[in-house]
Amino acid sequence: MNSVAAIILAAGKGTRMNSSRAKVSFNLAEKPMLQRVVDTAFALDAAKIAVVVGFQKEAVIACLEEDERLDFVDQTEQLGTGHAVMICEDSFRDFDGDVFILCGDVPLLRAETLQALYEEHSRTDASCTVLTAVLNDAGRYGRILRDARGEVCGIVEYKDASEEQRAIGEFNTGIYAFKAQELFSALKQTSNANKQGEFYLTDTVEIFRRQGKRVSSVVLEDLVEAAGVNSQEQLAELEDAYVDRIRRKWLNQGVVMHNPSTIYIGDEVVLEGDIEIGQNTILSGKTHVEEGVIIGPNCLVRDSKISRGSILNGYNVLINALIHDEEVLDYMLCHEDDAVYE
Repeated sequence: MNSVAAIILAAGKGTRMNSSRAKVSFNLAEKPMLQRVVDTAFALDAAKIAVVVGFQKEAVIACLEEDERLDFVDQTEQLGTGHAVMICEDSFRDFDGDVFILCGDVPLLRAETLQALYEEHSRTDASCTVLTAVLNDAGRYGRILRDARGEVCGIVEYKDASEEQRAIGEFNTGIYAFKAQELFSALKQTSNANKQGEFYLTDTVEIFRRQGKRVSSVVLEDLVEAAGVNSQEQLAELEDAYVDRIRRKWLNQGVVMHNPSTIYIGDEVVLEGDIEIGQNTILSGKTHVEEGVIIGPNCLVRDSKISRGSILNGYNVLINALIHDEEVLDYMLCHEDDAVYE
């Protein structure tokens, strides 16, 4: 992949979370949702990431793992998505590659989806490539406008859309790939003369078209990837979806699970073949379970290694523990054993 970077929009408060905390700092499956978005960008070898912060900026910055590729840009006024991206220009003044625009409250986007977006962006030599999706009723999302040839010619925000435009099922997910320098040039030509009095990032699409430049698109198949978090209920729903995604991965690799919906497996856990897991079990952190292990019901295993052929009969708690080959644990507690697994 050529040189890529990302801008992540994370300045909002999230009033419907009913919390004094910044929305993007809430955990989804043991990790702040913003960190999940950052990790996705890094999975595409992003050379740098500008994170636009605002509300509770110190706490938002603190919730992320330190990385020299991160640059934090303070949006002191909430003047729209176009403004949020515009203020990142200094971070990319010497950058001549492509930049993804991502949302800090959309944590389930896959790196594979961004890769597909980037491949289409590169193949068509587009100034902008937008990730779209389709619903029978697209709610209050911005609608995708296409010309007679089926090419994207504009994006209209819901509040500014006509009734005919609101009937369009294809909507903007808010995720894009841009040629970085063309993006910032186009943003200088945007205006806030709209019903919200904001600078819209979406206005760059029409600007590119007027300039005779290419705007491409990729249609998202799994809508949960573009789902944003605006409430505690939505956060819980997405966490369920994410944990279920991990369970299904291991089930399809031959892991036996009893009452799978009660089992939690973290995304850093490594499972080998012929493993059996009982109900109400939690496997988290950097846990490694080797081949042939049987884990009974109601176990908690965190940052531990369970070696080949071992059996946990149930109600076992392992934290930073090492279980040797073919050990059998009855109802017992292993906590910070002398044989610590690292």
